[in-house]
Amino acid sequence: MIRVWLCLVVVLLAGCSPYPRDTHDSSARARDAMRVGVSHDPPFVVVELGRPPHGSEIARIEAFADARGLRIEWVVDGHERLMQALVEHRLHIVAGGHGVDSPWTDVSWSRPFHVRDARDHIAERRLALPPGENAWQLDVDRHLHATRRERE
Repeated sequence: MIRVWLCLVVVLLAGCSPYPRDTHDSSARARDAMRVGVSHDPPFVVVELGRPPHGSEIARIEAFADARGLRIEWVVDGHERLMQALVEHRLHIVAGGHGVDSPWTDVSWSRPFHVRDARDHIAERRLALPPGENAWQLDVDRHLHATRRERE
């Protein structure tokens, strides 16, 4: 009887894997290059010809990448195309144009964070993340939570 229980435990443990995990390996792929889609949405995301993107959401993404030693590859495009690329797991994050009332339901969302807008009002924002990438989302959310006070 002990052998049966021991075999059962071994079989069950063999089926275990680390959780949370990414269904499309976003966390692992980000080590090569974290692909971030951006669309012009001042003052949160500012896209200007000949300059890297900048703004409050860009600063958050750069801080996240710096803390993890990730290189960012910026992808500038229209919002609809960026969101479709995110759904297809070709991007890690999409920034710009995401208030809490965004109509996109087939992507994941970061935890909300607060930033100041051009009139010095507090705006609630969030980042779009690829669906089903639970470890990646947890990592992004933990960073936003850990840095919430210093950026608000």
